[in-house]
Amino acid sequence: MAAFERADAWRPTHALQRCLVAVLAVAPVALVFRRPDLLVLVSPLALVLAWSLATRPQERPDHRFGLSHGQVREGDQALAVADLEPVEGAEVLSAALTPAPFVTAVLRERMRQARDSDDLLVQRTCTVADADGPQVQGYRRLLVGVRVTRWGVRRIGPLQVAAASAWGSWRWGPLSMDAQALRVLPRPAAFDTSAPAPHPRGLVGMHRSSRPGEGSEFATIRPFQVGDRLRRIHWPRSSRTGELHVTSSYADQDTHVAVLVDAHYDLGRSGGLDGDVSSLDRSVRAAAAVAEHFLHQGDRVSLRVLSARTPLVVPTGTGRRHGVRILDTLTGVQASVDEQTDPRRVHLGIGAGTLVVMISSLVSPDALTQAATLAARGTSVVVVDALGEAVAKVAPSGERDALARTAWRIRMLERDREIRAIRAQGVAVVPWLGPGSLDVVLLELARRRRRVGA
Repeated sequence: MAAFERADAWRPTHALQRCLVAVLAVAPVALVFRRPDLLVLVSPLALVLAWSLATRPQERPDHRFGLSHGQVREGDQALAVADLEPVEGAEVLSAALTPAPFVTAVLRERMRQARDSDDLLVQRTCTVADADGPQVQGYRRLLVGVRVTRWGVRRIGPLQVAAASAWGSWRWGPLSMDAQALRVLPRPAAFDTSAPAPHPRGLVGMHRSSRPGEGSEFATIRPFQVGDRLRRIHWPRSSRTGELHVTSSYADQDTHVAVLVDAHYDLGRSGGLDGDVSSLDRSVRAAAAVAEHFLHQGDRVSLRVLSARTPLVVPTGTGRRHGVRILDTLTGVQASVDEQTDPRRVHLGIGAGTLVVMISSLVSPDALTQAATLAARGTSVVVVDALGEAVAKVAPSGERDALARTAWRIRMLERDREIRAIRAQGVAVVPWLGPGSLDVVLLELARRRRRVGA
């Protein structure tokens, strides 16, 4: 408590102490030896000393700390906002942010204008601001720009705040304020597919049905029937034939896409959005991309994370808000092996007609066993290999031991054998390559569905 009181009080700086020592040492010598030149030299220091003692701040600034956003996406900027009370005598107010993993400072010239929590348009500044900065409800607002480069729950701070009086004679702080949690949503990887999803069922999506119905894609022109809407009347054909004709369309259908993320292991070293990519980074961003793509098509998407530490589940839903919910859930993914649960006995609640997209590094046998079990139940399963060639060639521990590297190569050979075995059971395994990764597989599943239906 005593240390906190010393830091929270106005204390003399080394500059004031040097000024005091110079005045006390030179002034007596000048008077005793009758040296007016020394008095002239020391007189500015005496004036500064007198001015500093007369204007010493007495009040302690009130302070608070917050973030401009509760959640951002990878690579986006956020503001660490420190509000300090401008007490009398304080001329310089400053704030500095403690470095944290995957959190980088943003230079002043690279910062964008942002609207803070009080809807006041302010310009992001660097880590030091003077007393002429923006004032909000009696407080001086100090803004520190940060850029977060990896998904997850990141700690921003602690934030150090300090103040100084005129001539830098008195100093208050620095005081440390507790770090704030910032939820960083994964930035979906580039992904797109032109292939339709198999097993369309509901009448709300964008996949064309094989039967006529209410939709947006033109089918044919047919004679008018009781119950047809008047806006469907095709007037050119009707005027030529003398009978009413209407346009028909194909029904728009949707499908249930279940995204499974294997978070048993995190292999490789993550360097953030601009650096190296670990297997869990690739899995999370690929899951975000797949979910976002199918949600934009109007499909129903669910999410399940296979991990002993964070067995996260997002039920089936659709729409933009549901997509944000999936991204927010992915921020809490943590790698952990579940050695006590038999994957063959786990019921994921996935029924027939569901497209299962499992994203895994395929190092844990549990993921392959789970995929084979779902395929045996008649579910369409696509396994996305998210390990990556760079991680597969190097031991994830980064050890230089030849025995460890040999053991890793043996595990990679076993992994290739397991992938061939699950492909023989009819489960498609494709590497994650961004756009078009699932085109060939989805087209084959759609052809298989049509052959079974025929």
